[in-house]
Amino acid sequence: MCRRSVRRLHRLDWLNRLTFADGTDPERRERLAPGLTDAQIMREMWVVEPDRRSGGYDAILRMSRVVPLLWPVLLVGSLPGIYQLGHAVYRNIAARRQRRGRCTDEFCAP
Repeated sequence: MCRRSVRRLHRLDWLNRLTFADGTDPERRERLAPGLTDAQIMREMWVVEPDRRSGGYDAILRMSRVVPLLWPVLLVGSLPGIYQLGHAVYRNIAARRQRRGRCTDEFCAP
């Protein structure tokens, strides 16, 4: 599911504002996001910015700030009620996805 999501985001990101990295590579993870643990990256997707880290549904909202085609997600997803529902839906989906270890897709290269 992770690689499929990355492919979709990559297609939507026609301004090339996002960079994708395999969080299961401990050396790369420590270089890009010191302190982020295996347990955290296996539980949810992360957006790492110079001044903040966002995981799960908040990561989706952070990405939607820089990908113009996702701006409607930001506008609707930030509304009270929708925001809480988004967190619940994300947690439910993340808990059910299959975890297969290291990413091998070319889109996961930084």
